[in-house]
Amino acid sequence: MPRLESVKKFMRRWLGSVSFFALIGLIIGALISIPAIHKPNIGTITISGLIVEQAYVDDILEMLRYARDSRDIKGVVLKIDSPGGEASAIEQIYLDILRLRSRKPVIASIGARGASGGYYIAVASNFIYAEPCSQLGSIGAWTTLPTPEELEEDIITSGPFKSTGGSRRKATAELETVKQEFALAVMSQRGNRLKLSEEELCRAEIYSGVESLKYGLIDDIGTSTAATEKAASLARIKNYGLIDINEELGIYRPLLIFLSMEDLKAQTSLMPRYYYLYFESR
Repeated sequence: MPRLESVKKFMRRWLGSVSFFALIGLIIGALISIPAIHKPNIGTITISGLIVEQAYVDDILEMLRYARDSRDIKGVVLKIDSPGGEASAIEQIYLDILRLRSRKPVIASIGARGASGGYYIAVASNFIYAEPCSQLGSIGAWTTLPTPEELEEDIITSGPFKSTGGSRRKATAELETVKQEFALAVMSQRGNRLKLSEEELCRAEIYSGVESLKYGLIDDIGTSTAATEKAASLARIKNYGLIDINEELGIYRPLLIFLSMEDLKAQTSLMPRYYYLYFESR
C-alpha cells in the first residue's frame, strides 16, 4: 500500500507539472504570435494642388489601388486641398474612388479648398468633412475653344474638322454636357442630403464649410482626425494604426505652383480641353 500511495503522489505531481508547463507554453506561444497578427489600419491619401498632369493622376490612381487591394487597410481618409483640374483626370479619380468605396469605407476631409474638381472627387466618398472656412463648390466646367483650322500647303484633311474634332459651336455644346455630368454626380451621391436645386448647383458658387453643411454639400464640420475616427467607426475597428499611403509609396504633390489659366490656355491648340477647375477672378 505505501508503494501504491507513492505512485499516486508521483503521478499527481507529474500531471500537475505537465499542466503547469503546458499553460506556460500556451502563454509564451500567444505572446510570440501577437506581433504576427496583422493590425487593422486606416490609410490616408493626400490629394492637393492642380490635377492636370497625367503623371500625378497616375500616382493618385496607384494610391487608390493600393488602398483597395491592401488587406490591412480597412478604411481610407482622403485629405483634399485642391481647386480641381482637367476634366477627364478628375473623372478617372472619381470613378476609382467609387471602386474603393465598394470594398471599404472612404471619408473625405477637405482642408483649405475642395472646389470644382476637388469637390467632384470628394462626393465619391461615404462621408465628407470640411473645416468652417474651407472653400467648396464651384460646380461647373470651362473649356478653351479650338483654334480655327488653317489651310496648310503640305497637309490635306478629308473633312473640315479632321484636325479639330469639331467646331467651336460643338465645343460649347459639349461643355454643357461636361457640366451636367458634374451636377448629376453631386446630386446622385449626396441624394436627399442635398438642399440645393440643380439650377442653384450649376451657378458654380463657392461656399464656406459652414454654408456647405447648411446646404448638404458636406456631412459635418471637422478635421482629418474626425475623418479618421469616422472611417474606423464605419470599418468597425477600434484598435487600429495609421498608414500614410503617400509616404508608403513615395508619392508627393508635383511642383505645379504658379500654373495660371493663361498657362492652361496655352496648352490647347486645335483640340478643346475641358476643366473642372476653379480660378479666382483678378
